[in-house]
Amino acid sequence: MNGNFWSKVGISTVILGLFIFAFYTFNKSPDIATILLPPVQVSATAQELLDTVILARSEVAVQEEGHLAHAAFAIDNNSNHDIKNIEILCTLLDNAGIEQGRDKWVIYDTIKAHANGIFSSTSKKYVSNRASASQCQIVDMKRAQSPLIAIHRGSGADSGHGSSHQEAQDTMPDTHH
Repeated sequence: MNGNFWSKVGISTVILGLFIFAFYTFNKSPDIATILLPPVQVSATAQELLDTVILARSEVAVQEEGHLAHAAFAIDNNSNHDIKNIEILCTLLDNAGIEQGRDKWVIYDTIKAHANGIFSSTSKKYVSNRASASQCQIVDMKRAQSPLIAIHRGSGADSGHGSSHQEAQDTMPDTHH
């Protein structure tokens, strides 16, 4: 018996141990969804604004053919902050109320303070054909910061900055066209 034999025995023992561990873990849990789908975590920013930024309505519909998922969300921003990058996590349930999976949508638009928005999205996602209902919640969002540089565009009227074409020509060196 050489070192090669003992290395194979060691690897086989590790693999057998992992198999036994996995078997007992799956055997103890009520269903596989609880193992594969951890509890939903809400970010600190979302937790802070959850009382004032409300997911007023959500709807997720899935076409059987092509697995196109259509989602529509209505969000009310009753906070004093503009918000953006709103992540919405939808838990998909079957007729018995058992979780069949989760999908996340991100709304990149900015919702102004004390305003609301309606957003819809269609994307190709795999959704279990047993899913018949959804429960959605906001899990993350960002406060929209005002830009560091603001560009103010003047109107065609004289703004006091020498907007006249003739004034510009008068100040240029003598050139011939």
